[in-house]
Amino acid sequence: MAGPQCCANPPTLNPSSGAGHGEKVGGLNSHISGSPLSKLATLLVSYYFLAKL
Repeated sequence: MAGPQCCANPPTLNPSSGAGHGEKVGGLNSHISGSPLSKLATLLVSYYFLAKL
């Protein structure tokens, strides 16, 4: 389960690593790769849930 470390210490994106580029999609930081003319996509979504007890 994710803790507060995920928000307090987010990973640093390295633009020279791998193919693609960083972009904001719907207000979320995203990694985009592949052709912009493509009609199909694979979407991977990750989320975390924090609850105050």
